[in-house]
Amino acid sequence: MDQIKIILERHLADPATGWSLGTFGALAEFHRDSDEAADVTSDNRHASVVTTRGAIGISRHAETRLVPYEGASTIPTAWTQGVMVCLPLAAAAMNARHGVTELGSDTEALMPIGNDDTLFDLGMGLDMVDVCIRTSNKSLIDGLRAAAGTPFLDLPGEVIGLLKSANPRRVFVSKLGRIEVAQAIPASDEASPMGPHTHILPQLLGRGRHHAANVPVPEGWVPALAFYPPNPVRDVMGEIKSFDRARYEEFQVLINAHAPTEITAAKRAAHQALDADDAPDSAVVPNSRADRTAFRVALRQWGHLNGQTAGLEAWRALCDPTRDDDDDTEEHPGRG
Repeated sequence: MDQIKIILERHLADPATGWSLGTFGALAEFHRDSDEAADVTSDNRHASVVTTRGAIGISRHAETRLVPYEGASTIPTAWTQGVMVCLPLAAAAMNARHGVTELGSDTEALMPIGNDDTLFDLGMGLDMVDVCIRTSNKSLIDGLRAAAGTPFLDLPGEVIGLLKSANPRRVFVSKLGRIEVAQAIPASDEASPMGPHTHILPQLLGRGRHHAANVPVPEGWVPALAFYPPNPVRDVMGEIKSFDRARYEEFQVLINAHAPTEITAAKRAAHQALDADDAPDSAVVPNSRADRTAFRVALRQWGHLNGQTAGLEAWRALCDPTRDDDDDTEEHPGRG
């Protein structure tokens, strides 16, 4: 556990690392600029970063497990990466309130609050995250009180309108921490702002999925938090950049220490075949989706480490065609 605490706090202190908390259809993200003023604190049980735009706090838990992953991007020489911070399903369970619920004062708030601020659970009924708002806006408070017990997806249009216009603090909470967002809620036709923001997509809430299908979270575990160290070949906007070997090696330390052994074995097999200049052989390529993806990513990484060779192109022709249905299509935040 101490090793995981060190890893989490090191990445929390790095402004280049992004974070997310939530599930399909309801997700909060925390990002900050390298020169942005931030209050970074930690003790034996908690660590946090607070800015004027948002905040993140993480909590220690004896059953925490890191699951780093890499995905095959639709960009032929790139890949995605991130780390799911997981708990056993039972340990990750939250309140799953199925209707709007007034919770009173937010005693765990990370950002400054006023005497009139009131915390409400929006009643999404999610099993691993409580999606809440904190506000002092009287019209919004009155509207949410009138809608008490109503599931989020059944809220009347006027309450949804109040939520958007009042711009309350969004507060997402799991057993491993919380993210608070103070930035304005964008209009439906606007892009999400840089920095802390949230995504609430009603059409996805009913899927009941905890994470993307291409993220190899072990059976019986669920992500209660996630972080995204800087990608070695993509910037924060997802655009290609020069290969950063130091960032690549940093993430491989996480992969080798915490990824499922099948993933590391698949990556090792790809590099061994290329190092030996072996002819492409489909029998070497793993069968499972997760292991095959790891093999493909390893081919791309070998190319950055050793250069593009005829042998690499032959292996990629065998098992790494670039398709529109590659892992970018279901990617979590933090591709850069």
